[in-house]
This record gives sequence, structure tokens and C-alpha cells, in this order.
Amino acid sequence: MKKYVTIIALLLLVQQASAFTLFDQLCAFNPNWRNYANRVPLAPARAFTTDREYIQAHLSQVLDILRSNPTSQLSEARYHSRLHLIALLDGYRVAGHFPINYDRHERIPVFIDPHQTHCAVGYLLQQTGHEDAARRIAAAGNYAWVKDIHDAELPEWQQWSGLSSDELKLIQGAYDHYMPNAFILPNKYEIPQKPACITAFFEQTVPGKRKPQQTGYIWCHGDGNNGVLHGRWEQNYAIGIPWIAGYFDQGKRTGQWMEYYQGTHTLCRTENWRDDKLNGVRKRFDRSGNLIEEIMFQEGNAITKTNYDAEQGLVWVRTPLDSTLVYTKVFTSNGRLLARGHEKVYNPGNLLWFQNIELTALNAAAITSRTLSVSNGPGNANAIQPLYLFGGGGLYNTPPLVEYKKEGHWFYYKNDKPIPAYSVSQVALTDLLHTYYPHIGHNVYAALRYFPDAKVMHGYDSVHLVFEDDMLQDFYGYGAADYTRLYMRYHQPRTKGMPPELPYRITRHRRTQPPIIMATGQYNRANERIGIWKHYNNYGNLYKTENYILPQKDGETDDFSSTRRINHFWQTLGWISGWKGYWWGV
Repeated sequence: MKKYVTIIALLLLVQQASAFTLFDQLCAFNPNWRNYANRVPLAPARAFTTDREYIQAHLSQVLDILRSNPTSQLSEARYHSRLHLIALLDGYRVAGHFPINYDRHERIPVFIDPHQTHCAVGYLLQQTGHEDAARRIAAAGNYAWVKDIHDAELPEWQQWSGLSSDELKLIQGAYDHYMPNAFILPNKYEIPQKPACITAFFEQTVPGKRKPQQTGYIWCHGDGNNGVLHGRWEQNYAIGIPWIAGYFDQGKRTGQWMEYYQGTHTLCRTENWRDDKLNGVRKRFDRSGNLIEEIMFQEGNAITKTNYDAEQGLVWVRTPLDSTLVYTKVFTSNGRLLARGHEKVYNPGNLLWFQNIELTALNAAAITSRTLSVSNGPGNANAIQPLYLFGGGGLYNTPPLVEYKKEGHWFYYKNDKPIPAYSVSQVALTDLLHTYYPHIGHNVYAALRYFPDAKVMHGYDSVHLVFEDDMLQDFYGYGAADYTRLYMRYHQPRTKGMPPELPYRITRHRRTQPPIIMATGQYNRANERIGIWKHYNNYGNLYKTENYILPQKDGETDDFSSTRRINHFWQTLGWISGWKGYWWGV
């Protein structure tokens, strides 16, 4: 046991050799700190639980340097620019909205991450009207240190800023992919470790002749020479239970990597690397071993994503169009196209666009090590979200996953069942959709409840729907003998115009309510209004109906018949009753 404790102590020295003091930690974050050794307080190394804390500590020390550096050589204009940038940097530090290193399994600078989050220097450029320069720099070398940036606008901006080139080099930092101090945390066996050229064993021992140093007791092992990984890396979850395994080629990930569900022998995902970038197909499996996802990567970028729904026999294929929109096709398990259209990426957890199923340990570790924050804009200190931590028994409090909300035009095609001719009576629209378009989605059925009398005689060959933020706006049904167009519009959530005398509790509730139906109706093939149209006030109360006995184009007016006058009376009464209901909270 004594020998084992000695081995562990040596391993800790290897892991923490550069972290005995705060100065050592700062140098690991930015090597330029070595030029300021006499200006950093003598303090022991800090136990940072997240990379966010680490970055904030670095920026706090940077701000102390900037505020104490001489400025007598600056013109008045450059001096005021300098004060302005120092204030911006301090706000950036407090907000804690920093880039995320998704792509490289090492500590490196990230000028602008996939969520358009800027590093400190990039943020200062953005906030002073030089966003174009920041994006050019990111496009030319997103992982470059300031000294290696050759954009012509940067030195001109630096001269204007009142900051020296050495100060800009100090401001920058490097972001890790793994949790800091993971090697010595109490729940270290549950946390993905940063690969290194080490061999570490589990602390558990078995009575008898077996010793922890035997191969079966390996916790982490990395092949390599002189600190450079070359060969196999593995981290096991427990004695005899694998977790993460893969290969390095001269310090860069290569070949196939595998990850198992924590505490099991069930494969969670496989992925392929080349030159430290994801290339090829990443496969995800559920806990029963079924393939549920495939993502094609090219040079680290996700090109297409395919999800398999074995229960419904559906296959979803998504291709990103930009940072917020994907093009989606839905197939049967045998390859028959059922639907196609656009989806908007709803991403409250600030994840990558394709992360909409359970995060693996490697995903969650990279995110947890930084603290997620969702911001309405750079420097929004009030936008910081709760920290996502690891806990006993595995991961918990994982961030909200990405959702896909239908947007714009969607086209649906009937399944293989033949459409019968209803010679005696019509069939309800929702019943027909359940039978021949079972994949159409619950949000569509929720909207169609406003049309309980909608009937179909022969059926549709295809259905065309229009969505806005996942809410059905228009329904088109096309068939040889049937045509249906249904119209739905919604009120936006009430966020303005609230009477100040209303109780705050009611006001706050109304500010967070989902959109309420505003109007429903039907058009004929000539795009004329027909049948009964209904109108609802901001509180969901029906206040007006219009019965179009004769088809009428939008915008046309009639003689304001007695029926319309009565409806106008009910409009006024509905408005009054709506406010009464609102006041009493009903």
C-alpha cells in the first residue's frame, strides 16, 4: 500500500507540476505571463472547479496589470480609448461568457467559437466596431495566438486602442477541453481525464496475492514518449469495466475512438479521427445496443446528421444550412420519403446544433468544464446560467438539449396505405391524417382542433403545411377531388402595453404564456374566404364570427349586413369580458 501511495503521489506531481502557484497557473493559461513574474502576487495555486473561474482569474490579473501600466506617453484620445477598453474587458470578465473549445483536445486559443462567442481580444474588436476584422481573423486562424495574427487591421486598431501589443498578447488566453484538476477530484473515476503519457491504477485492492499494479486494475493509461502521446489511450470506469479508448499519432487523435455507457459494457458511441479532427461517421447507440444516430464529419465539421426512430420506423436526416437552420427529410425505415422542410435550431443550452439526444460523458465534461451561459449579447452579466456539475453515480443537471422547430414550408406524403373512396359519407380530417399521415406531428393536431367540422371526401395525395416557430400557420391538402386550405394565426405573447395597475403576479404570468390563437378560417381553390371564420382576443375568448355564404377575397368589403353588426357587438362585449377575466386571473 505504501508503494502504491508513492506511485499516486508521483503521478500527482506529474499532473500538477505546473500548478504549484497562481503564477504557474497563469503561465499555463497564457505563456506571456512569464514576462510578468515580478508583478503577480505570491499565492498558492487555486482549485478552479470550472474553466470559467480559471479565465476570470486570468482576466482579473490582466486588469491589474493594465491599470498599473504607465500611460503618460499616450495622447488624450488614446488614453480615453484605453480606459473604455479596460471597462469593456472588466464587463466581459464579470459576464463570464467565454468561447468553448470543441475541436482540439488541448489548451488553445479560440477566437470565435461555433456559437459566435468571442475571446477577449475578439470581443474588444467587436465592441469597438471592428467585427469584420474579428471574423477575418477567426476565418484565417481561429486557434492562433495574437503574435501569429497577420490581419492588417489589427495593428491599426491596436494603435488607436491605447493598448500595447504586449498587453494584447497578455489579454488572450487558451481554453481546455477537459475539467481542470480532474485527476485529484473526489469523483475522479466518473470524470473523463485529459489524456497523458501515464499509467494510473484504481485504489481498490483485493485481499490475497493480487496487486493494484496488475493490468486489470488500470484506471488510465497512455502510450507515448517524452510526454507526447503516441499509441493507445484508455480510461476505465472500474476494474474490468471499459469507458473511453482510442489512439494518438504523435500527439494527435487518430483512428477509431470508443466510449461506453458509464459503468457498463454497452457501447455508447464510436467516432473516427484524422489529424486531431473528426472525419467520417460518428455512431451513437442506445442502452439496448440499437443504432440511434449517425453524424458525418469532415475536417471537424458536422455535415449531415441521421437519427433512427425504431419505435415509429422513421429516419430523420438533417443538413445544416446556417447556424440556426437545418434542412430535414423524414423517411420510412425502408427509404420512402415521408416529409421534407426546414427546422429552426432552438438551442437554450448553447450546445452544438446536432446535440439533441443524451449527452455522453465526453460531451458533458467539455461543457461542464466551462460553465454554460446563454447571453442576449456580449457582456450581459444577468444571462449567466447555473453551473452543470458532475455528481456521485454519474452525470446530472445536464444542459437543455437542442430542439428542432419546424419553420416555413413543409411537404408531407401519404404512407403506403391505399386511399379509399368514401362514397357514402365524408371522413373527419384528423381521422384521415392519423391513418395516412401518422408522422405529421402533434403540433398539427393541436392546431386542427379549431376545425372540428373539417371533412374530406376522397383524401389527399400530399399535404403542404406552413409553420412559424413550430406553430401551424396554413394547412393545404391536395387530392384529385379534394382541396383544403385552413388558416391559423396567433397573438404574440403580451410583453408590452400591460396596464400598470395590474398585479405583478398576473402580469408576470401573462408575459410568459405561449401565443394564443387569433383567427381561424378556410379558403377555397380560388383563394377566397369561405365558411365560418372565427376571431379571438388576446385572452383566447371568441369575440367575432364571420360566415362567408358567398366566397370573398381578402380585403374585400360587403354591405355590413345585420349578421356582421351583431358580430361587431359581440366583438366589443368579448373585449370587455376578456379584460374582466384577465383582471381576476381566469
